[in-house]
Parts: sequence; structure tokens; C-alpha cells
Amino acid sequence: MRIAVVGAGIIGVTSAYELAAAGHEVTVFEQGGSIAAEASFAHAGLDGAGCAVAWSPLAVAGGVLGLALRGRLPAALAPSLNPGSTRWKLKWLRANRGAAQRELHQRQHRLAAYSRACTTELTQSLHLDFERSSGVTVVSRSAADSQRLLGALAVLDQIGVRHKRLTADECRSLEPGLNPQAALHAAVHLPDEGAGNSREFAHLIKQHAQRQGVRFVFSAQVIAIQPGAQPELTVTQGTQRARENFDAVVLCTGLASRRLLAPLGLTLPLIGVSGVSVTAPLRLDEIHPHLGPASVLLDPRRGASIVRAGNRLRVSGGARIGAMSRAQEVAALKPLYRTLNEWFPGAARTAQAQQWQGASPTLPDGLPILGRSGLDGVWLNLGHGSVGWTVSCGGARVLAALIAGITPEIDTAGLGIDRFR
Repeated sequence: MRIAVVGAGIIGVTSAYELAAAGHEVTVFEQGGSIAAEASFAHAGLDGAGCAVAWSPLAVAGGVLGLALRGRLPAALAPSLNPGSTRWKLKWLRANRGAAQRELHQRQHRLAAYSRACTTELTQSLHLDFERSSGVTVVSRSAADSQRLLGALAVLDQIGVRHKRLTADECRSLEPGLNPQAALHAAVHLPDEGAGNSREFAHLIKQHAQRQGVRFVFSAQVIAIQPGAQPELTVTQGTQRARENFDAVVLCTGLASRRLLAPLGLTLPLIGVSGVSVTAPLRLDEIHPHLGPASVLLDPRRGASIVRAGNRLRVSGGARIGAMSRAQEVAALKPLYRTLNEWFPGAARTAQAQQWQGASPTLPDGLPILGRSGLDGVWLNLGHGSVGWTVSCGGARVLAALIAGITPEIDTAGLGIDRFR
């Protein structure tokens, strides 16, 4: 089949690779000048089912949103949440109600665990060398923080993610670079999880996709889709406009999907969950060789993660449901610097830091839509939220199987568009 993939973030690139590996002729259209340049650019890169379910930015921001909506948060704090439309808030509450949450967690875990296995398989078979960190350590600053962790630990037990509780001394032994003056009550270690540089991975996968014959077309904006047996794309490049037919079209365009689908009568409850990050060179010091984290450090109270990315440190957080203004971005960045200094003072050259802000396209239940759109010839792989990197390889393989009419290797219940009809 001749297949068009629209969007070249981590989702679009992995989808193109899997479709080409299945024998299809694939063309990728990207409105920007490079791949993985927006939501995939500089996020935390957490890679694991436990973090995806229990500590994703949506879980953190959504938990605060839930308190606000239930009247359990001071009114003075509510405006800072910017939770988006009332309709989306109600859908979020419905998707995360107690009766449905257990099944939702199982679905999130199933896709994330499968995807991590696919990522590992590709890394080994294609000999991919990209920045990675092994292990995630979740810290609690006080007895009250440790008490609040119990809900997340119950989720880990429920979905079967291996983890170990640590005392403060055990945590410091595992993370010798921690500030000895930082308040630390206890920690939880997830040995099978970690983080990876998704942008670097995307560039490596792009090279292998091109070897499979995938064609990448940049600075090409898809402005319209005409569904049908051979769906038609209208594409602009500069002042040029062209129409081209394919056997199938796959949308991996995140929030931009709303603009393309709305004229076709398809409205999805997509909203952006905004986040920020700071990436700075690691201060290399022979006298203090343990500067910075040995694994991924996750601080739930601050809603922040600290990751070693090669010779750099990246601290990420500031999750906000809805758009983020420039002033809000500046306000969200300040706690990241403070968190980095609290745990690893002097470990990064912050004067050389690069700052980033991005919005992850998110559906109310935190799961993506994988499969048919209900429009002839149009398929969807979008709405992954902050866990796009975590589930990208598995989601792409599921999509390729569905397009080929093959039963996927995992149960895809709850991943289709029907749940929003």
C-alpha cells in the first residue's frame, strides 16, 4: 500500500518505520524543517509502565485538577490550574472515576510494557546507541510525602511493576550525589524503568526508515484531507499547493489533528498538557565524581524529574492542563532550577542552560487513539499525552498490524475511537 504519515514527531517516525518494515511505501509529511522538533524535543523522556501510570504529568496535574473540581483545593489556587474546557474536565473525571480507574491502569500498563519491549527489541536488532538512564528513584521529603506515595505504590502493586521501598540512608547509598543537607524521609526505587533521549532515538529510527524506502517531505503542511478508497491530501510547500492520493493516511499530528478532522465532522477531546524543561551541561569534576543523579530522580512534591542525559542534566516539570503563556512559562521554570539546586547543588552549569516548553496532546483517559478514524482510508495514532515516547514503538507496531488486517500482539480494547463517540 501507498501510505501517507502526517507528522514527524516520535509517533510519526516510529509509525513510518513499522509501516515500511511491513512492506508499505511510506511518505511522511512534516510542516516543520526537522523531525521530533515540537512535543518530542526536550521532555523528560521517562520510559516505563510504572511512571506512565502512577507519575505521568497528567496524573500529577490531573490529581490537582480533581481536588479543585471537588472543592478540596483553596479557591486562590484554582486559577493557576488553567484546566481547559468544562467539557474536558468532566470527561477526565468520568474516565478516572474509581470504578473505571483499575481497568484504565491495566490498559495503560499493557501498552507501555509492550512498547518498552518493542523499543528494546529495536535497540538491539538495529544496534541503536542513544542516551539512556537506568532506574527511577522516587523521593519523599517528609513522612507526609511518604504517606501520599502509598496510593501510587498501590497502583504499582496492582499492575505488577517491580519496586522497592528505601530508607533515606539506602536512597543516599543508591544516589551518592544527593545533597546531604536535603530533606529526605524515604524513597521508592523502580529498577526496571528509566529514561531515554527520544529525539535522538527518533533520528536514528528515521535513518533506518529511509533505508526501508520511507520518503520524508519537510516544510509541507497538510491543509485538508478527503477521505475515500484512495484518500486525498492537499499539501502546501511555500507558495506551492498540490493534491496527492494514497491508499491510506495516518494522522500523527497531535493537537493539529483537530484542525484537519473538524471539517470532516470528527471532533476529539484533545487538550494540551504543557510542560517545561531545563537542560544544562553536567559539571565534570574529578574531585567529586558523583555529581548529578545515578538514576532518574523523581520528586512528586515538586512535580519534577531530574535525568542525566549523557554529559547533561535535564530537569522537567511544570505540568499545566491547557495552554501556557510566556509569563506562566517563566513562573514554571523557576521551581525547576530550585529543585535541581535542592537535590544536586552545583552539578549543572545552569548559566549555559537551554529552556524548553511544549504541549503534549492529551485525551481525558490518558490513552492514545490507535486505529481507524471512522473516515474511509484515514487512520489515527495520536493523543499520547506526556507518555508518547514511552508508548511510541508499541503503538506504531499495533497500528501497522491493524492496517494490515492482522491481530495485534496485545489486547487493544480501550484504544479505539469508539470510546469517544
